Amino acid sequence: MEQRFLKSNATVSGGGTRRVGYVLKVFPRVSETFVINEVLALESFEQPVSIFALHHPAESVTHGILDRLQAPIHYVEDVEADEHYVAAARRWLARRFEVDRSERELYLPRKYVRLALGLARLGLASRVDHFHAHFASRSGHVALLAAALAGITYSITAHAKDIYHSDVDLDVLRWKIRHAKFVATVTDYNLRHLEAVLADDPETAKKVLRIYNGVELSRFHSDLSAASDPPLLLGVGRLVEKKGFDVLIDACRILRDAGSTFRCEIVGGGELEGVLSRQIANLHLSDVVTLRGSLTTEQVALRLREAAIVTLPCVVGGDGNVDALPTVLLEAMAVGRALVSTRVSGVPEIVEHDCNGLLVEPGDASALASALATLLAHPERAAEMGLHGRRLAAEKFDLYKNASVVRDLILADAPPAAGVAGG
Repeated sequence: MEQRFLKSNATVSGGGTRRVGYVLKVFPRVSETFVINEVLALESFEQPVSIFALHHPAESVTHGILDRLQAPIHYVEDVEADEHYVAAARRWLARRFEVDRSERELYLPRKYVRLALGLARLGLASRVDHFHAHFASRSGHVALLAAALAGITYSITAHAKDIYHSDVDLDVLRWKIRHAKFVATVTDYNLRHLEAVLADDPETAKKVLRIYNGVELSRFHSDLSAASDPPLLLGVGRLVEKKGFDVLIDACRILRDAGSTFRCEIVGGGELEGVLSRQIANLHLSDVVTLRGSLTTEQVALRLREAAIVTLPCVVGGDGNVDALPTVLLEAMAVGRALVSTRVSGVPEIVEHDCNGLLVEPGDASALASALATLLAHPERAAEMGLHGRRLAAEKFDLYKNASVVRDLILADAPPAAGVAGG
């Protein structure tokens, strides 16, 4: 086993440039355009990338930006593994990481070891010498095991559900960070959380850095003349609890009853579609609020240009899940639109209250309606906020600047300095 896997020979032919393997649970996903954007940015730097998805997508994804990808996509679940070989790999990993038999199911679940074997084989065949996983949950766990089997390094970008969900085992999370080359996370809020998780292990805490996701500014154009009449309130995101779209619908009822003239569209699909549809019908808002379903990132860009205000009333879910750095808010800033959102997680790092938007407390439909009414009544103020947001996007959330920090960390020989990098 050791001779078979523990070797690092991953230089690409034609010059010695390191090849990076991006590890995702599923690829592509409608809601994870930030991954596509980051890989495209690395490719623009002439950094070779291969993509390793643990599973095939259940949904059809037709984002036009996918056509620009050069990276080959490999599906790990398609790699067959003999169960005796999986058992042998599991025993080897248990010795490698000093995992007791009683803890094997927690640290070395059989299904993850099977996926890790497939990922290690595909990575070595693709001459990859570093795995970078988005999300510290399944993809980060499998990347750790596969990196050990292949004798290469790995790193993680941590987002939200993977570190806040009630199912997250903090000891396992610490273990993943301890063995990573570095861990990026997308907000200062997350950074403080992970530093607290690692309070008893300051050396490991040094591996964690904040690097904002970025937006490709050239793809989004500010044009106030494109805004529709009556004013469009636009919400974009998966139809799940943490997005707070039920609160937005309640706020629309308050606005309607107060005599405000507007339309509201909610773009996205998800498990709460039926619940939200019934809420709209019960409140007699069908002529005001529309569920648009999932759209491509290119179609979302057009809807952003037609919007007067972009709103995302995020809440903390009952399972602890919360948004980290919502991509739609970054894209809305790039289009120069005023934002209305909530004081949750990393959102205040995007929305500077009374500068590029307004913030209210999560779950408060009356406060949300009041903020929206204020900007609907003062479109010139909303326009000024949009201009400030576009400048802020260029300063803090430029895709190429922030992706270059990720690239440099992956390629660096020395460990990173802790804290903030990029943006």
